[in-house]
Amino acid sequence: MDSAVSKTRATLIRKLLRQHGAIRVTIGVTLTVMLCSLVITTVLDFVIEHEISMYATALSIGIPLILAPGFEYRSFRLLEELDGAEQRLRVLATTDDLTGSYNRRHFIELANTELARIERYGGGLSLAILDFDNFKAVNDHYGHLAGDQALVLVSNICRANIRETDIFARYGGDEFVMLFPETDEAQARECLQRILLRLEEVEISCAVKVHPRVSIGLFTFNTAASTLDELLYKADIALYRAKQTGGNKII
Repeated sequence: MDSAVSKTRATLIRKLLRQHGAIRVTIGVTLTVMLCSLVITTVLDFVIEHEISMYATALSIGIPLILAPGFEYRSFRLLEELDGAEQRLRVLATTDDLTGSYNRRHFIELANTELARIERYGGGLSLAILDFDNFKAVNDHYGHLAGDQALVLVSNICRANIRETDIFARYGGDEFVMLFPETDEAQARECLQRILLRLEEVEISCAVKVHPRVSIGLFTFNTAASTLDELLYKADIALYRAKQTGGNKII
């Protein structure tokens, strides 16, 4: 019970620190302590002595004002730095450092959570794998910086054209994966087609202007493929067909 209360208190303090910072939280806590000390001292003084002593009142305000800020600020500052470090580690553990999208491991965690939800409550989803058609050529002819620029560009466009509930990740190399919860094939295809059209409008700035070309394999969930590995396998087959038939398309 005490552990749960302490955890709740620490969580509340962290939320306050994120919103207001260590200085404002220190001021707020100090004022609260001063007020509580003043009220308690005044009530006790009145009950015991039947009068309110100005000396006791001054002490009830002065002692917290002198002692509390330094101790509180140091504690809150350390907690603020620890919370910031934990958040940075959380970001590093779940995102791809180049593109800023989710990494493969985190995608698998989120996708399996979504599949477990579907297994329990029903529903469906669509999954798409996106792969560059000309990534090796961009790297070979214009250097890895151009290749990195292409990856970032495609990642940004994909994330800008999907819903907040959709899951997008860099799956490895020049391959990205998208999961669309509660989305049928027509809806997913419409979103992916919008991404292809947007990619035709942009270009990579290198020795010459290069338009990133991608192929996309799409598969919609059904009872014949109920695990993530099966979904990825089906989408990968569709991706292979898209590449074999000229690329820059959705199958």
